Order: sequence, then C-alpha cells, then structure tokens
Amino acid sequence: MRILVAEDDPNKIRRVSELLAELRPGAEITQKRSYQSSLREALEAKPDLIVLDMSMPNFDQSPNEPGGRFRHYAGRDILKQIKRKAIPSRVVVLTQYESFGEGNEVMTLEELETQLEGEFSGLYVGTVFYRPSETSWRDELTGLLERLTGQSDAGVP
Repeated sequence: MRILVAEDDPNKIRRVSELLAELRPGAEITQKRSYQSSLREALEAKPDLIVLDMSMPNFDQSPNEPGGRFRHYAGRDILKQIKRKAIPSRVVVLTQYESFGEGNEVMTLEELETQLEGEFSGLYVGTVFYRPSETSWRDELTGLLERLTGQSDAGVP
C-alpha cells in the first residue's frame, strides 16, 4: 500500500506517519510538505491513500525558501487535479483549522466538508480534525481507514 502524507507541520506529519505505519505495517509512506510537491507526488505515484492537509504553502520551505504564497485551499486544489486526471487515490483531509480562506472566500470546516462530499464523491473519504493536545484524531483516522478496508471498491487494502 502506498500512502502520501501531505502536510507542512513537522510535528503533525511525524505523528500522522507514525500512526499510519502502526495501522498499515509495510506500507510505503511518503511525506510531502507543500502544495507543489504533494500534487506532483499524487499525480506521479498515484498513492492508494492520501492524508491531505487543507492549507499549505505553495512550495517546500527551507532556509532559503519561505514557501511562497500560502494556499488556504491547497488540499481542495489537489483534489481537483486528482479528479481531473482520474487518479484512483482515496483522500482523507486532516486539518487543525475550523475555518479557511480570507475575505469573501471564508468557509467553515463544516461547509468545506459538505463541498468536498458533493464535488469529490468517490475520492474524498472524510475529514479528521487534528488537535495536537488530544488523541481523538487518532481514533477518527483509524475509523476512516477501517471504513475504507471494509469497502470492496475502495482499493485500499
């Protein structure tokens, strides 16, 4: 099983990857930290599962690269490209924000979930709200993975 974890927070990506390795021993877990690197990996590697942060910088950050423009809807934009290219990945959104965007584009997490369910049926599995000080996110992510395993057409072993 190939899993892509698309996340820019170092602590969050570590904790999520550790849980996925525990839940799916032997899985090939790839970590990407920006919109561009995550999109490229999703389109080229076609992972079975993508754990996708909704908001990320446009580029990978480094001492000499601040990451470019911050994309509030990076995850949604990646989902659009996956759908357009008919990539058979399943996607779980993992976020620690309760609202997204700025100005006229502000959307609550609930509104975003409704939009993702409608627009990306068949790709989008669900959303996990990540709270670094709690462990409920682990149970939510585990439940979504178990649900995928139980679906015969999921393609996720």
